[in-house]
Amino acid sequence: MSALARVVWGAMRAPVVLLLVLYAATGTVVGGSTSSWTLLRAVLVVLPFLAYSAVVNDLADVRVDRVNLPADAQRVLARGAAHRRHLWGVATVSLAASLVAAASLGRAALGVALAGLVVSTAYSLDPVRLARRGVLAPLALPACYVATPYVTGVLAARGWVVASDLPLLVALYLGFVGRIILKDFRDVRGDALFGKRTFLVRHGRVWTCRVSAAFWAGGAALLVWARPHATVAWVLSTVAGTVLALVLIHQLAVATDRRREEWLVSALAIVGRGLLVVLLVDLGTPVAGVPSVVGALVVAGFALAFGGQALQMRRHGPTSGPISPRRPRQQVPAQGADAAYRLVR
Repeated sequence: MSALARVVWGAMRAPVVLLLVLYAATGTVVGGSTSSWTLLRAVLVVLPFLAYSAVVNDLADVRVDRVNLPADAQRVLARGAAHRRHLWGVATVSLAASLVAAASLGRAALGVALAGLVVSTAYSLDPVRLARRGVLAPLALPACYVATPYVTGVLAARGWVVASDLPLLVALYLGFVGRIILKDFRDVRGDALFGKRTFLVRHGRVWTCRVSAAFWAGGAALLVWARPHATVAWVLSTVAGTVLALVLIHQLAVATDRRREEWLVSALAIVGRGLLVVLLVDLGTPVAGVPSVVGALVVAGFALAFGGQALQMRRHGPTSGPISPRRPRQQVPAQGADAAYRLVR
């Protein structure tokens, strides 16, 4: 059981777990609840959904991961720490667990979970395999990674979704598209070598960064518009975070060093999580009855903390983990690696 637990946790990846829990928490707050029990009921749907999605994706991308991330402890199949039958077993159990937990919230939540699982399956597996279909990949994955936890959170709190919930969902979706399209910088060598025609491989770094910046800015603008009575502290934090993200994206567009690319993409991920945290705090403090001054100070504190972490990542990179500068990179045939990298110049 402990080995199985390590396989599940390795496949899910902690930053993604945090991200989906934050989306679920945002949904519960939008639904009018700050109850831990309400959030737990939503999380019991979301975490098995994520486990299924991550495992199925790892099964589909094992050859690519062996090139891009051979030493990554989170890629248990690529580094030989698990067998395919183990992951298929995890996927089956996770699928059932997510649907059972969703059914306990009602038919609407069950429909949302089922739709998310269908999209996730189509993203990774043949014959559809949206991951290989260029621009469709970064549009499809956020549709289930944002909508499934957010809407599940709303349904866990309120039991139904209203029209006023949707602008925030669309804003979060746009922002996630702006971030997810950049993750292909890390995987470009294996993607190109194995014919995975991602948006980055097809169109190059400049257009990828332009599209990312457009989605990121559009999501932030819609987010501010969708909350006309938001606090000044949150608006300023969101604007500052978005400006920082756009600066980092511009630097990524002109970067010439692979390690610098990894640091910039990681810094952008930190900014994205920070924007989501300050949104959740700003939404949740009035519902919880926290004084507005205290809420503003908490928002500002989180904004400064995440901004500082992002700048630290940009300057010095991670101190540990799979992209640490002290960790040797996987060796692939020089000709193939260079050809793949030139595709995004």
